[in-house]
Amino acid sequence: MSVTKGSGPSVNFPPVLNGLDFLESTVDLLSVQEEVPPRNLKYAVVHLASAAETLFKARLAMKNPALVWATPDGYDPAKHARGDFKSCGWEDARKRVIKECDLEAMLLEPRHFKALAQMRNRFAHVGVTESAITVEVLTTPVLDNLLTFVREDLLPLVEEEELTLAEQAVERIRPGLGRIQRLVDRRMKPARELLGQFPTILGCPVCAALAVPVHGGADLACVVCDSHLGPPTEAAWIYADTSEHEIITGGGPSPVHQCDECGTEAVTDVPIGGDGETSTLLCLFCGIECAGVCGYCGLAVSTFAIPEADMCGNCVEHRMQRY
Repeated sequence: MSVTKGSGPSVNFPPVLNGLDFLESTVDLLSVQEEVPPRNLKYAVVHLASAAETLFKARLAMKNPALVWATPDGYDPAKHARGDFKSCGWEDARKRVIKECDLEAMLLEPRHFKALAQMRNRFAHVGVTESAITVEVLTTPVLDNLLTFVREDLLPLVEEEELTLAEQAVERIRPGLGRIQRLVDRRMKPARELLGQFPTILGCPVCAALAVPVHGGADLACVVCDSHLGPPTEAAWIYADTSEHEIITGGGPSPVHQCDECGTEAVTDVPIGGDGETSTLLCLFCGIECAGVCGYCGLAVSTFAIPEADMCGNCVEHRMQRY
């Protein structure tokens, strides 16, 4: 927002208006025409990621400016006013907003914001070629969720002068978002019909759509953005958000386990449910949901014979035979 101050124009973007400006830019970039130019796709991702982080931190600052700092205990008002500090990242900002601010809106699961942040990083640091549908499917639910967050948890706390400008921005954003949502719904229809054939569907780590079927040991791929995650043994490491090399060199327990049912090393925690914080131990080869990892044989099992000891039936039987 430009305002006149003294002898000429100056820039005045309070945090909420700054975040809304990023949102409005995202919608403008994606709603120009049905075939979105590649440059628009890139900046839509970059601006939406900035919007999410800015709006989360705006709400934190309303509660306590120290919550915006990476280390709140080191908060210094003078440094804060100068911007001379390291702020928390989007992940901590999201967690702090949920924990500290008694939200009215329910924020999307972390996988949506994580996929957005990762795509932003690839655009900025690695270089990437993404289809329009990938970007649209990723950005649309985040846009919609952030608008709800603004309406329910930011606007009631904004001062009157800023409130008018914020409400005007929201009203400009809504029509464009509606056009994008209708386009995405039309493009998603064939994918939804296909996904109805599979019992187990995972969220895609690239576009965040619930569109990765687990079936019969086949390679995992997103039917929306066509991202190929590889065979179940490789896809398990992607969902574990690490690599076998990192575990071997860094030490620590492996997040990927061998399935007692099919014998494949393709069991890991995958997110489920609407809260985004709940996960289940799933075999990405045979699709079985596991109760846990046996503390004796190390296999991921569907049930424990002795739950309080994390012992599977085979291990119980083996021990009984020894006596």
